[in-house]
Formats: sequence, structure tokens, C-alpha cells
Amino acid sequence: MKNKKIILPLLFISILLFGFAYHSSRKQQAEKTNITLYDKELPEIKAQVDGKWELVSGQNAREFCEYENTFIEFAGDRYVWTEDGKAEPGVLNWRKADTGAGYEAYLMDVFYETNPAYPVFIKGDTLILQDCSETGYKYTLVRK
Repeated sequence: MKNKKIILPLLFISILLFGFAYHSSRKQQAEKTNITLYDKELPEIKAQVDGKWELVSGQNAREFCEYENTFIEFAGDRYVWTEDGKAEPGVLNWRKADTGAGYEAYLMDVFYETNPAYPVFIKGDTLILQDCSETGYKYTLVRK
């Protein structure tokens, strides 16, 4: 009987400590992924964006569009664009150049070669890409 009185509080305290530790580690992980990218060197940018992302939306001052079943998988200098199950590989062609916004960043050819884009930041599981076209679309991608 005494053992039950001791075990239950210990079990409860253990669960609370585990929950607190898990929550703290998740918060620290999310804080670590809040990073600007346009001002970073290329190896760090590649390391941050490598992986599979779902393209969710694009918008500028006048328009907003949503995407469905569209994914981009980045792998160093290459990418695979998958839309409605159809995969199209491509080359990112990274280069440092003027963004048209008053600073230079590493541009890549993921949407159009004539209108390159650059990674702006990652916040949590969300990546923002800015294109360098006259329309100035910002694209929102979510890590998968």
C-alpha cells in the first residue's frame, strides 16, 4: 500500500518533467529555425532550404494565389518541382546578384529563369521566397 502512495506521485512528477523538457526543446528548435537567408552565404542557405517543401501560396500587393498539390524538393544545386503528381527536375543555377530591392542575395532559378527568386527567411517550418520580377511575388512554402 505504501508503494502505491509513493509510485503515483513519482509517476506524476516524471510526466510533468518530461512534458516540460519536450516543450522546451520544441521551443528552442523553433527559435533556431527563425533565420534570415538573404544575407547568408550560399552553403548556409543550401543547408537551410534543402529538403521537401509544399508551395502553399504566392502574393504581392495586388494578388494572392493558393497552390494545391505542389511541392518543391531542394537538394544543393538541383530541385524537383512536383505538381499534381508530375515531377519535373531542374537546376537552381545559384548566383549572387542584385535583387532589385537595393541589396544583393543569392538568386536561384526555381520559378522562372528570366525571373529568379531568392530565399528571404525561414520561420519555424515556413520558407519565404521572393521573386525578382516586376510583380514581386513572395511565395510561402511549408516544410514536409
